Amino acid sequence: MARLVIVAVSWLLLVPAAGRGQACAEPHYRWSEKVDTTLQTRSPTPVDILEILTGWAPLSFTSKDGCALRVGREDSVFVLVSWVRRIRLHEADGDWHIELTDAPATPVNSCIIAEIPAERYGVVYSQARAALAALVDTTQLSPRGDLVPPVQVQITGAAFFDGFHQQRQASQHGRCNSSSRALWELHPVYGVRAAPG
Repeated sequence: MARLVIVAVSWLLLVPAAGRGQACAEPHYRWSEKVDTTLQTRSPTPVDILEILTGWAPLSFTSKDGCALRVGREDSVFVLVSWVRRIRLHEADGDWHIELTDAPATPVNSCIIAEIPAERYGVVYSQARAALAALVDTTQLSPRGDLVPPVQVQITGAAFFDGFHQQRQASQHGRCNSSSRALWELHPVYGVRAAPG
């Protein structure tokens, strides 16, 4: 009987270890979290970009955490009023990549990124894209996607820490590279509106 218990306990100890060795099945870094629609009904908390860049501590996620689930602040939805400085409409993963700053003349490296997934991931994303396109003339973007003059908008979305770019954010995370705190994004975006007032 004691031998049977030892075999059973040993098997239980080995199962998690084997599971950890399996490769991540996500098509892109933390993809299930980036296109998640389950948080869209949560009440958003107001925040501003300066608060994110100075007060939100980075998570420990790196490029090795490709299947990590949402944790902490990532389980919340936020709303911010900001200035659209650049929009890239043709990202490889189909997202609309939006660079936002606190003010129209804020240096562009002090930005955060918001991303709207492709319409195929949910009606909420096609509505958010249509709302942004109604506020910003996407046919008048520069070749790099710059918006001149910037446009003020209100954006609602889930917090997401893009740890894929840890230790290489300066070259890999658009122009939003003032610090590792700039790896915080609103991703996915659930709503876009004209800025109040």
